Amino acid sequence: MSKQILVITGGSKKRLDPFKEASGRLGVDLTTASFSELSYILNDGNFKLKVNGVDVASYGVVYIRLVGKRREDAILLTEYAKDKGIKVLDTTHLNQGVLPKSLEIKKLFEAGVLVPKTYFGRVLDIFEKGQEVLGKWFVIKSTSGKRSKAVWSLKTKEEAEILKADLLKREENGERFFAQSFVYASQRERYFVVGDKIVAGITRPTIWRRRFLERVNGEMPEGKREPIVPIPENDAKITLSAARVASLEIAGVDVVHDEVSGETFILEVNSAPRWEGVSHDAGINIEEEIVKYLASL
Repeated sequence: MSKQILVITGGSKKRLDPFKEASGRLGVDLTTASFSELSYILNDGNFKLKVNGVDVASYGVVYIRLVGKRREDAILLTEYAKDKGIKVLDTTHLNQGVLPKSLEIKKLFEAGVLVPKTYFGRVLDIFEKGQEVLGKWFVIKSTSGKRSKAVWSLKTKEEAEILKADLLKREENGERFFAQSFVYASQRERYFVVGDKIVAGITRPTIWRRRFLERVNGEMPEGKREPIVPIPENDAKITLSAARVASLEIAGVDVVHDEVSGETFILEVNSAPRWEGVSHDAGINIEEEIVKYLASL
């Protein structure tokens, strides 16, 4: 008898419908749920954590798609599942919250994975010493790692002063920031890792490519938006290494190639990546790939 699989998320479980559809096509026993459906009753020393009335212990594998604001529920579920010997993905950093980017970069660096030169420190120090340490056009990021909304690269002193004032206020409220050297990459590769293999890759233009690319006949070269086939051997090697360092079995890994130095860098390892673009461009059903992997565990 095949093991039962539970896929759970913060927020509405309607978002998990593609997993149900994929499991139906593959003939896999899979249930979707929201953290809001977790419950337990303490009685006579018999503790059972249930999801929508079903004991979590009845599942063989649990995949946490997104935690969001439901960290308390995720920890409760993870602890119970592990006590029952149930495999849980991906919860490596639950007990200390979401892994901040400052620690992620440190772990990658110590493992020999190439990342851009990085300076973590106070906002004032970043602005005062950034160009000296990192060079022109350095990039500032929030350690919270909320995608592109928390990434800045400044061109003028006026822009710098406005941003510095904003970040200083955010720093007072506990937010932390770091800076990295500017990578002269006109394209950014996103690889999707499931288990020990890369199931798909796509390339996208970088947001700051216009700063260094030369115009051809007065026009900026058009950026590529396409699947990566085949996946370059070196990209595959560092992508899988980065996912292993982050202890993630399902991950999105961003890779860039510096067109000046020739170096390849890991920019980010995402534990809850969005994969709509990957699925569309590469023609791969990511939910099916994940369900197949969960069923193999």
